[in-house]
Amino acid sequence: MTNRSTPPVLPSAPVDLVAVAVGGCQVILAWTECGAGGLGIRIERSICQSPCKQFAGIGEVGPHVAAFRDGSVEPRTTYHYRVHAWNAAGDSSPSNVAGVTTPDAGTEPPAGKE
Repeated sequence: MTNRSTPPVLPSAPVDLVAVAVGGCQVILAWTECGAGGLGIRIERSICQSPCKQFAGIGEVGPHVAAFRDGSVEPRTTYHYRVHAWNAAGDSSPSNVAGVTTPDAGTEPPAGKE
């Protein structure tokens, strides 16, 4: 009898990535996880004109976390983001690329109605 173990399978790529600038100093990212099997999400960012080819890792979150806050952005700058799910087999293909331009530093998010 032969013992055959199933090799690890890459996780599915996250989908529907969106990026929203909150004032001039942070960007909030959100996405949808597709399927189980991932151990976390890797977040990558690029500062370029689309289409972007050089992305650098800026953070990770654990499994079942579908948002990330990038507090290292500069005002009046365009950023592009993508995310990958990962597990022991490696990284998934990247999500869609979401672009956002941060406003001037003095721009505050709209106040909520009271």
